[in-house]
This record gives sequence, structure tokens and C-alpha cells, in this order.
Amino acid sequence: MPIPQLKNIRILLCLPAMVMALGACQNDARNNTRIPPIPSSQVKMNWQRDAVAALSNLIARRIDLDANYFKRARIYFEQEKYPLAEADVSRAIELKENTGEYYLLRGKVNREMGQTDKALEDAQRAEVLQQDLPDLYVLLADLMQEKKQYRDSQRYLATALQMAPYEGNAYYVKGMLQSKMADTAAALNSLRHALTLNPRMLRTYQQISLLNTRLGNNDLALYYNTQALKRYPDNATLHLERGEIYQNKYKLDSAVLCYRQATQRDSSLVRAHFLAGSIYLKWKSYPAAIKSFENVLRHRENFPEASYLMGICYERLGNDDKAAEYYTLEISRNPDDDAAAAGIARIQSRKRRKYDPAGLFSSQQDTKVPRLPVPRTLDTSRIKITTIEPRRTLDLGRDSTLKITIK
Repeated sequence: MPIPQLKNIRILLCLPAMVMALGACQNDARNNTRIPPIPSSQVKMNWQRDAVAALSNLIARRIDLDANYFKRARIYFEQEKYPLAEADVSRAIELKENTGEYYLLRGKVNREMGQTDKALEDAQRAEVLQQDLPDLYVLLADLMQEKKQYRDSQRYLATALQMAPYEGNAYYVKGMLQSKMADTAAALNSLRHALTLNPRMLRTYQQISLLNTRLGNNDLALYYNTQALKRYPDNATLHLERGEIYQNKYKLDSAVLCYRQATQRDSSLVRAHFLAGSIYLKWKSYPAAIKSFENVLRHRENFPEASYLMGICYERLGNDDKAAEYYTLEISRNPDDDAAAAGIARIQSRKRRKYDPAGLFSSQQDTKVPRLPVPRTLDTSRIKITTIEPRRTLDLGRDSTLKITIK
């Protein structure tokens, strides 16, 4: 049989199946019985929730405690629940001390929590336990550049890039090293590449925004800050950095709003309170400025210039006693603060003028001979009086046209 006829027969045999499938799809669409696909993020979230429940059950039954603590800690780390992850992996280390993988995970958790010394100690312990993983070398490179040990950081980074050339965290470390070596353009390229490989790394957004702010590219800095806030809307530090960008653009209303959002999410963020108080002081809104500076001093008593600015606010409000109290507090913490000393001098000067109206600094009565009263009668022998003559009328002629005499 010729080949074209064979093709026609195959098509005819497939037509009924195609018609039945099309009819089934139409019936499903008409009756809304088709189940839409579940987003991958939702699937991962559900899996993590079920995995945490199963691991918690195993831990409660005391089955493979160290391994199950470690597995649950890894899930908490992916969920960015760092305190829970640190607690679980520490329990795993207590149960089994010589496992390098446990120390590596705790080092990562401590790095994200900002505890650099603890993270470096765990990473070095993992290295001693012969953990030969690119994650370990990236972590060590990151911690070394944080400690300003750039030569060791470059060595670990080179090893990490040889083992994993597409590791986003490695390019973040590379960008940080380049920025600290004053190669800002290369640093921005490396950080953008790191963001492409790992779009969930918060520090990358922050560093790109910071470098653009230093270069005066406030619009680009605001763009990357916005992208970070889309992923981490409840991060107080991002709102603080957004406020600083607006303040650099002289949009003080927007800056104050961002500082408020930052302190609502983290009331201990003293820099946000301080910057908001500085703007209120510039606006001469002294009660609001005092409230902001009080929040600063509540969380950090020795914050630079906070006590001095409190004194300025009270002095502008006319409360010299309170102002002198804060000026004195500032001088006790910083004896070389000339501005606070000048504030105390102003207050003392006002008090002297208040209790001694005769002079600014004199404390004794004036010993000069008082002036004689001015006589009210005139001495005609010494003063010549000229009589005032009456006004004279001038004849300027006659206007021949209007016939009006001008006098």
C-alpha cells in the first residue's frame, strides 16, 4: 500500500480519540470541574508544614534526635526563622558534637542573625571536621571580608568559585570585596549577578542600594529598596534605609513616614528614632522631637548627640532647667562637646540678666554719680529764639487760556 494512504488511515483512526478528548475538555470547562494547578510556592509551604509536624512527632518520640533536630533546623532556616533554627541545630550539636554539617548550618544561621564571631567559630570548626563544601568556603569568605581579612577571604572565595561557579552567595562576597577595594563599578556588576542567581538574598539588595546612594543615584537605590520590600515587607531595616534615601532626596515627609514604619516594626531601631527627631527639630516641632529623642535614649543612653539635641529642644521651648540637665549629661559623656558647653553658657547668661537687669555680668551696684535732672525752663540769655514769619503769597501770573490766577 502506498505511504500516503497509510498516513490517511492513521489520521482517520486518531480522529475519534481527538473528538472525545475535545468533548471532555468542553464538558469540564462548562461544568468547572477542572482543578487548577497549585503554585509551587504553595506546594513547598505545605510540604514544609507537614515535614515540621512529622519531625516534631519523631522528636517527641525521641527517635534519631540529633538528625531530626538538624532536619527541622534546615527547614526553619529556609523559612528564615533563624532563632528556631539556631535552637534546633544547637540541640543537635549537643547530642552529636563532631558532625561538621551541624556546625556549618549553625554558622549560616549566626551569620544571618548578625553574630559574626559565633558564625566564624562554627565555620572554622566545620572546616576542621573536613567539610569540603562550597557553602562552607563561601561562608568563610564572607566572614573574613566582614573581619577585614581580605587576603584569606579571596583565597576562600577562589576555592568556592572553582567548586560552584554559579553560587549566588559567592558573587555577593566578590562584590563586597570589590567595593571595599574602591572598585564600585565592578562591585555593582558582581552584586547584580548575585541577585540574578539568588534573588532571595536580602543583603544583596541592601548593598546595591547603599552603593547607589553613595554614588548619588538615589532613584536606583530606591528601586532596589522597593524590590527588596516586595520580598520582605516587614523588614524594619529596609524601611529605615528607604527613609534615608528619601531624606537624601529632600523628601522629608516621605522620610518621616518610612521612619515611623520602621519603628512600628522594631521599636528598638534607635537610628530611625534619631533621624525622625532630627527632622522634627528642623521643622521646629519640638514636642515630637523630644518624644523621638526620648525613645533613642531609652534604648541607648550614650547615643551620640541625642542628649544635646534634647537640650536644644527644651531650650527652644523655654525650659532652661531641663535643657541644662541634658547639656550637663552630654558633657559628662563627652567632655569635649563645645556645643553643649555653649548651651550651658547661654542659660547662665540668661539667668544673670534675669536677676541683674542693670548689666549682663555686673553683680555690684553702679557707683557712678547720677545725672542731674534736665531743667524745664529756657535760659533766654543762652538760647536765641527766632520768630516764625507768616507765609507770603507769590503771584505767578495769569493763565491767558483758562484765566485763572495762580497764587
